[in-house]
Amino acid sequence: MLRGALGGFFIWSGGMKLLDLTAFTEAVGNFKLEWVVTFGGEQRNFFAAPMDAMIAYSLPWFEIFAGAALLTRLGKVAGLLILVGMLVSFNLALGDAWQRGIVDLNCGCHGASESPTNFPFKIASNFGLMAVAGLIGFWRLLERRFFAAKAGYGGS
Repeated sequence: MLRGALGGFFIWSGGMKLLDLTAFTEAVGNFKLEWVVTFGGEQRNFFAAPMDAMIAYSLPWFEIFAGAALLTRLGKVAGLLILVGMLVSFNLALGDAWQRGIVDLNCGCHGASESPTNFPFKIASNFGLMAVAGLIGFWRLLERRFFAAKAGYGGS
């Protein structure tokens, strides 16, 4: 049941972002993330345009495919790892924006919204989603060990 709920949540969340990719691209840019890299001898912010659009246009698909992997059991572990990696990245970006004092941020986490992000609540809810993913992964490990032992494979 948890696997279906988590997978469904990320399919819904990715789908909401796809409904208005322009607004989601703006939300990604609103984080004002900075990572200075050198392109052809010129220093640029990696997260500036057009990278913000590339992130905004690809991220929802990762959410949808990882959520579908959980629902269909195809690549369940890979789906969990992708979702946890994204949640860690989201929390790092939220924490960075919060630390820099961006108070009117609309994170775009579930599509277009006019409400500013409640940083403590959003970070805590992401940790909650990570805990659910960890519980699903732990259950998967127990399943594998139980069935391997039952089949005479010694639990490996």
